[in-house]
Amino acid sequence: MLSKRIIFFIAVIIFTVFNKLSAQSGIVNGTVTDADNGESLTGVNILIPELSNAGTATNEKGYFELKLPVGSYSLKASLIGYTAAIKTDVIIKSGVNKTLNIRLSQSAVELEGVTVQGDYFDKAISENNLSTVVLGAEEVRRSPGSDQDFQRILQAMAGVSFSTDQSNELLVRGGSPNENLTVYDNMEIHSTNHYPNELNSGGPINMINVDLIDEIHFSTGGFISKYGDKLSSVMVINSRDGTRLKGIAANLNLSMAGYGAVLEGQINQGKGSWILSARNSYLSMIAGSVGLTSVPYYYDIQFKAAYDLSSIHKLTLSGIYGNDKIDVVGGSDHSNPLLANLRDSVDIENVLVRNHQYAVGLSLKNLWSDKFYTLTTVYTNSYYRDLDVKLDFTQRLYNNIGEVGYTNILGSRRVLKAKGNDGLTAIKSEAVWNANEWNEVNIGGSIKTGNYHEDVFMDADTARYDINGDGRFDAIISQPESAFSVNYNLFSQYKTYAYVNDKISLFEKRFIINAGLRYDYFSYSYKGNLSPRLSLSYYIQPDITSLNLSYGEYYQNLSYPEYGDRYNTEINRSLDNSHARHYVLGIEHIIADGLKLNLEGYYKLYDHLPVDETFIHYNDRTFRSDQKISIGRQKTYGIDLLLQQKLVKDIYGTLCFSRMWSEFNDPRIGFEDRAFPSDYDFPYVITAIFGKRLKDFRSQLNQLPFYLRIPTYILPFSDDMEISVRWRYASGMPYTPRIYTTAEQHRQGAVKWTGGTWIPSDEVNSARYPAYHRLDIAFSSRFNLNNWAISVFLSLQNIYNRKNVAYYQYISDGTIEDVHQFSFLPVAGVEVLF
Repeated sequence: MLSKRIIFFIAVIIFTVFNKLSAQSGIVNGTVTDADNGESLTGVNILIPELSNAGTATNEKGYFELKLPVGSYSLKASLIGYTAAIKTDVIIKSGVNKTLNIRLSQSAVELEGVTVQGDYFDKAISENNLSTVVLGAEEVRRSPGSDQDFQRILQAMAGVSFSTDQSNELLVRGGSPNENLTVYDNMEIHSTNHYPNELNSGGPINMINVDLIDEIHFSTGGFISKYGDKLSSVMVINSRDGTRLKGIAANLNLSMAGYGAVLEGQINQGKGSWILSARNSYLSMIAGSVGLTSVPYYYDIQFKAAYDLSSIHKLTLSGIYGNDKIDVVGGSDHSNPLLANLRDSVDIENVLVRNHQYAVGLSLKNLWSDKFYTLTTVYTNSYYRDLDVKLDFTQRLYNNIGEVGYTNILGSRRVLKAKGNDGLTAIKSEAVWNANEWNEVNIGGSIKTGNYHEDVFMDADTARYDINGDGRFDAIISQPESAFSVNYNLFSQYKTYAYVNDKISLFEKRFIINAGLRYDYFSYSYKGNLSPRLSLSYYIQPDITSLNLSYGEYYQNLSYPEYGDRYNTEINRSLDNSHARHYVLGIEHIIADGLKLNLEGYYKLYDHLPVDETFIHYNDRTFRSDQKISIGRQKTYGIDLLLQQKLVKDIYGTLCFSRMWSEFNDPRIGFEDRAFPSDYDFPYVITAIFGKRLKDFRSQLNQLPFYLRIPTYILPFSDDMEISVRWRYASGMPYTPRIYTTAEQHRQGAVKWTGGTWIPSDEVNSARYPAYHRLDIAFSSRFNLNNWAISVFLSLQNIYNRKNVAYYQYISDGTIEDVHQFSFLPVAGVEVLF
């Protein structure tokens, strides 16, 4: 405990420092361009609505710059003939430059009596009106429960579910976590997360630093032909350029993602810029409070350099790197009163993971005229993984109350070893031609090639079966151990696609048509598919109310491991690409400034999904096969409601409600004409977020008498604070109940047979885990001093410590244990900018 003198001394220091805070200023600058062709716009009026005398206009290069007092503002950019754009969350910090890239779209005709203040929702940069949200860095930073991870914010959007707190995976409208396309700085990559795998684009935490985010576009359906090879969603992440006003600027930070720094600066007197982020994990320090028994270690690096070759040619180099390590050591802790003073022996699993990945791309954007531009990107990315799974055959001795008091490892064996590298080199290019004021044509394509190398060892498995139920084992099935390698060399296999999309705006932009066609081909499976897309939007009230409709065909190549088999016979090489057909109908209405209502209904039909032949022959427990068959069919439909309030008048929030039905046609022999809930069927998902910005709170406290004012300096109160809350509810995830039977036994530790085996019941996904719900609160406060600033934040997650179940662990002795998600978790962080 600190003595009273030390506490008083700290309070005096804080009081002295905070009393030196005076009116500081920062700079907001940026460029304004035409959303259709990227051309710089001159004479755009830039206004700060909160300040009566703050404004400027863009110069001939579309550039503007304003010096403002520190604080939180919105910024309005307007020009005759264009819809005004309003950027909220413009945070001005002492000595720090805030750079904005604003794009304006040509305005539609205005109806008499209809007043549109401006576009708060970045409609100018949305490629269609359906199922799309656009987020900025500040929205990511302040969201409660997100740990400054943008994918955890997207989990709160309408139509999105997730499996556990431990992962930021996105389950979009009944789709699996590998059905989401990730585009980072125009590079199509598998994942931007630490600890990814081939079958999941999610992970426990994202590699992308929120301080480097410019904007995020997320579409849950109906996306245009520009995007493909995924069935459910598109996530486009654009990183920001570094400052062009300073030689160097720095940001030191500590958050849930780790501790690190951001450095940035200008190149050649502002003709270009660079920015670099580096972070290292510190979860090992708080693992116990989070409920982590296995501690992840990781670090990541992110960079971007941009240079204007001329006023119409821009070159950009960007990249990201992550390195991950985790040892999941199985615990021997177990309690069973029936085993008091006895002993048993079980296999305890240990999993060791070593990963690293990177992506680097070079992009060239050419504005050939005010009607035509091209964007070409050459990039490479690689994902290296090393998975080692071992079983320790362990003897456990129980004390007199049935708890394990002593353990002894009798033997160890490796059951799985998978070590591989998935590398990709690609070039993609698109050309956008504004043929006239009502017709925009987008044509593009890509070719990808690379290396895929995988060395796999799988241990032998021996099982015996009492088929007749007479107490005698009738069959022993032995599957020998196997070791095989899969190699696709550079240029030996390739993926390619080409697309065209025609955007037609009729009746003074009140009726918008996106018609597209796409072709994808994968040389390994010899499969190619043609995908038509169509979306329609009709504005009942220009820029206010629109009715939206879309239809599209979507195909996806399987993940590389799904083509393999343990004996490397290529029996799965000719699998069909998975297919989904989307129908979406929705209405969007701008209720007030920054307040939007979106209601959508969707219908998705899946077919040609891969199904394990072993599952098809479910009734024969002795059947073994690595073959997959493209016969899976799934139907998903539902409604999504989104009510979103951007930061206007110091209030922001989101309300999302999703109702979904999703079922999979049962492919098992003997179960024809039946269906069961799909793996990612979440009937109800509700998320509510509310936030309030508090201004001049510190100044008000300073008016208190001295004896009341001094204690308040212990808490991080400032003149620029925010507090927000999030509550989330989701129906329990479906699972297949298991039955413990002694009629099937497996060889354990190579020395004995198990007493029994947990086998799946006939009723697939007929049960659900308990419903999930959780309350999070976030608080942030910003302090501005001479030419530098400090931001602190505190996040309290799962405040009422709900014991949300992640899954059930089935023990070989016939008992079941609950495995819980995150418990109550306080997270604090600090950011220093100078």
